[in-house]
Amino acid sequence: MRFEFGARQIAIIALSTALYAVLNWFSAAFQVVPGASLIFPATAIAIVMTMWFGFWGALGAYFGTIIGNFAWGTALQVGITGGVHDMIEGMIVAAPFFIWALRRDLPNVSTLAIYVVLAAIGTGANALLGNLNYVLWGVYPLDAVVAGIWPWWLADFVAALVLGIPLLRFLTPFVQRTGLYHQHFFARAGYEQLEAA
Repeated sequence: MRFEFGARQIAIIALSTALYAVLNWFSAAFQVVPGASLIFPATAIAIVMTMWFGFWGALGAYFGTIIGNFAWGTALQVGITGGVHDMIEGMIVAAPFFIWALRRDLPNVSTLAIYVVLAAIGTGANALLGNLNYVLWGVYPLDAVVAGIWPWWLADFVAALVLGIPLLRFLTPFVQRTGLYHQHFFARAGYEQLEAA
């Protein structure tokens, strides 16, 4: 496995963080219960950036959570631990695409179906872990978790479908032509591709 970290990866982290934080901040205006919003478009950024840029895109979701959480009125420690489950959400969807070398522009029914199933799992995991994160810091009582999961999951899953699919479908070919696109989870290209270049 090749690992690459440099100016390109720093640029990816900065871009992903900015986009996630802005949309996270925007979603706070539609908060229905602590931590859950009617809409949460930042989810699409977490997933799409991880699909395009691997681990480095996922890191943007982590830092974007910390920055964006101030709009939700939550304490800093909630964002620090909450960023982990927002990273996990994107990685659950993206990792199989990297492992199985699937096309990330979702060109056919099979890749689209895989994306939808993984998005349901990833957003569900985020909703569960997010609610438990609030329990950890005393924002929610433990018995509120079951009720809190559903609005969180629905807002995330809708964003993953309504925004994530069009972004991947129509912008992936453009992003692939940039020097930022990652063929591998931690690197833009493998050793074999570098040797052939």
